[in-house]
Amino acid sequence: MPENKKRNTDDIICDCTGTTKEKIKQLIQSDISNIDDIASATGATTGCGGCDSSIAEFIEQHKTT
Repeated sequence: MPENKKRNTDDIICDCTGTTKEKIKQLIQSDISNIDDIASATGATTGCGGCDSSIAEFIEQHKTT
């Protein structure tokens, strides 16, 4: 895979689904900032559950009030 096409593993917030922080940022910018709605849109948090707290924290850090 070309270097510019590789996904930076630091950007992946859910290993089970490969959901990236960038994808969650896009959802937040589209007014989807509820963890259940993000789970529905991406599948994140629905596998092993290891990313639940990381995603909740990421949402809080990036949502606009």
